[in-house]
Amino acid sequence: MEISRNKQHDYAFQVIYSFLILETCKVTIDFQKIIELIYDEPYDEIDVFSKELLIDSLKYQNIIINFVEKYLKNWRFNRLNYCSQAILILSLAEYYYMKDVDKAVIINIAVKLAKKYAGENDYRFINGVLDNCLKENGRIE
Repeated sequence: MEISRNKQHDYAFQVIYSFLILETCKVTIDFQKIIELIYDEPYDEIDVFSKELLIDSLKYQNIIINFVEKYLKNWRFNRLNYCSQAILILSLAEYYYMKDVDKAVIINIAVKLAKKYAGENDYRFINGVLDNCLKENGRIE
Protein backbone atom coordinates (compact mmCIF):
# COMPACT_ATOMS: atom_id res chain seq x y z
CA MET A 1 0.00 0.00 0.00
CA GLU A 2 1.32 3.44 -0.96
CA ILE A 3 1.35 5.96 1.90
CA SER A 4 2.38 9.61 1.97
CA ARG A 5 5.78 10.70 3.27
CA ASN A 6 4.02 12.54 6.13
CA LYS A 7 2.28 9.32 7.14
CA GLN A 8 5.59 7.43 6.89
CA HIS A 9 7.16 9.88 9.34
CA ASP A 10 4.13 9.64 11.61
CA TYR A 11 4.30 5.84 11.68
CA ALA A 12 8.08 5.87 12.15
CA PHE A 13 7.65 8.20 15.13
CA GLN A 14 5.08 5.82 16.62
CA VAL A 15 7.42 2.84 16.21
CA ILE A 16 10.36 4.62 17.83
CA TYR A 17 8.15 5.93 20.64
CA SER A 18 6.84 2.39 21.26
CA PHE A 19 10.37 1.02 21.18
CA LEU A 20 11.53 3.58 23.79
CA ILE A 21 8.64 2.74 26.11
CA LEU A 22 9.12 -1.02 25.79
CA GLU A 23 12.88 -0.67 26.23
CA THR A 24 12.31 1.18 29.51
CA CYS A 25 9.93 -1.54 30.71
CA LYS A 26 12.59 -4.18 30.02
CA VAL A 27 10.16 -6.02 27.75
CA THR A 28 11.37 -8.29 24.96
CA ILE A 29 10.93 -6.31 21.77
CA ASP A 30 9.86 -7.87 18.48
CA PHE A 31 10.84 -5.06 16.12
CA GLN A 32 8.98 -6.44 13.10
CA LYS A 33 5.82 -7.09 15.11
CA ILE A 34 5.72 -3.49 16.40
CA ILE A 35 6.18 -2.18 12.86
CA GLU A 36 3.45 -4.45 11.48
CA LEU A 37 1.02 -3.36 14.19
CA ILE A 38 1.59 0.35 13.60
CA TYR A 39 1.73 0.20 9.81
CA ASP A 40 -1.14 -2.31 9.75
CA GLU A 41 0.49 -4.42 7.06
CA PRO A 42 3.04 -7.25 6.79
CA TYR A 43 6.67 -6.19 7.25
CA ASP A 44 7.58 -7.33 3.73
CA GLU A 45 5.04 -4.89 2.25
CA ILE A 46 6.30 -1.81 4.09
CA ASP A 47 8.17 0.61 1.84
CA VAL A 48 11.96 0.75 1.78
CA PHE A 49 12.15 4.38 3.00
CA SER A 50 10.27 3.55 6.20
CA LYS A 51 12.36 0.46 6.89
CA GLU A 52 15.64 2.30 6.32
CA LEU A 53 14.55 5.20 8.51
CA LEU A 54 13.52 2.89 11.34
CA ILE A 55 16.60 0.70 11.11
CA ASP A 56 18.92 3.73 11.06
CA SER A 57 17.03 5.35 13.95
CA LEU A 58 17.42 2.31 16.16
CA LYS A 59 20.87 1.28 14.93
CA TYR A 60 22.35 4.71 15.67
CA GLN A 61 20.16 5.52 18.67
CA ASN A 62 23.01 5.62 21.23
CA ILE A 63 25.26 7.67 18.95
CA ILE A 64 22.41 10.12 18.35
CA ILE A 65 21.65 10.39 22.08
CA ASN A 66 25.30 11.15 22.90
CA PHE A 67 25.41 13.69 20.08
CA VAL A 68 22.21 15.48 21.19
CA GLU A 69 23.37 15.72 24.79
CA LYS A 70 26.12 18.11 23.68
CA TYR A 71 23.36 20.55 22.70
CA LEU A 72 21.11 20.16 25.74
CA LYS A 73 22.09 22.89 28.16
CA ASN A 74 21.81 21.71 31.78
CA TRP A 75 19.65 18.79 30.68
CA ARG A 76 20.00 15.06 30.00
CA PHE A 77 18.42 13.23 27.07
CA ASN A 78 16.82 10.60 29.29
CA ARG A 79 14.96 13.36 31.19
CA LEU A 80 13.15 14.47 28.03
CA ASN A 81 9.67 13.07 27.52
CA TYR A 82 9.48 10.03 25.25
CA CYS A 83 7.79 11.99 22.46
CA SER A 84 10.66 14.47 22.31
CA GLN A 85 13.21 11.65 22.47
CA ALA A 86 11.54 9.80 19.60
CA ILE A 87 11.28 12.93 17.45
CA LEU A 88 14.94 13.84 17.99
CA ILE A 89 16.15 10.29 17.26
CA LEU A 90 14.01 10.07 14.12
CA SER A 91 15.02 13.51 12.85
CA LEU A 92 18.73 13.12 13.42
CA ALA A 93 18.79 9.62 11.96
CA GLU A 94 17.11 10.86 8.81
CA TYR A 95 19.38 13.89 8.47
CA TYR A 96 22.70 12.19 9.19
CA TYR A 97 22.18 8.67 7.87
CA MET A 98 19.79 8.96 4.92
CA LYS A 99 20.58 10.61 1.59
CA ASP A 100 20.14 14.30 0.69
CA VAL A 101 17.70 15.55 3.27
CA ASP A 102 17.37 19.29 3.74
CA LYS A 103 17.74 20.74 7.25
CA ALA A 104 14.60 22.89 6.90
CA VAL A 105 12.54 19.85 5.86
CA ILE A 106 13.78 17.83 8.84
CA ILE A 107 12.93 20.63 11.26
CA ASN A 108 9.51 21.14 9.68
CA ILE A 109 8.66 17.44 10.00
CA ALA A 110 9.89 17.38 13.61
CA VAL A 111 7.86 20.47 14.54
CA LYS A 112 4.71 18.95 13.00
CA LEU A 113 5.22 15.74 14.96
CA ALA A 114 5.88 17.69 18.18
CA LYS A 115 2.73 19.77 17.72
CA LYS A 116 0.73 16.59 17.18
CA TYR A 117 2.20 14.35 19.88
CA ALA A 118 4.35 16.26 22.38
CA GLY A 119 3.58 18.86 25.04
CA GLU A 120 2.10 22.25 24.23
CA ASN A 121 5.39 24.12 23.74
CA ASP A 122 7.72 21.18 23.07
CA TYR A 123 7.82 22.04 19.36
CA ARG A 124 9.85 25.17 20.22
CA PHE A 125 12.35 23.11 22.17
CA ILE A 126 12.62 20.54 19.35
CA ASN A 127 13.08 23.33 16.80
CA GLY A 128 15.89 24.93 18.82
CA VAL A 129 17.74 21.69 19.53
CA LEU A 130 17.56 20.54 15.91
CA ASP A 131 18.61 23.95 14.61
CA ASN A 132 21.81 23.58 16.64
CA CYS A 133 22.34 19.85 16.03
CA LEU A 134 21.92 20.02 12.26
CA LYS A 135 24.83 22.39 11.74
CA GLU A 136 27.39 19.60 11.46
CA ASN A 137 28.04 17.93 8.11
CA GLY A 138 28.42 14.23 7.39
CA ARG A 139 27.59 11.34 9.68
CA ILE A 140 27.88 11.62 13.42
CA GLU A 141 30.06 9.01 15.05
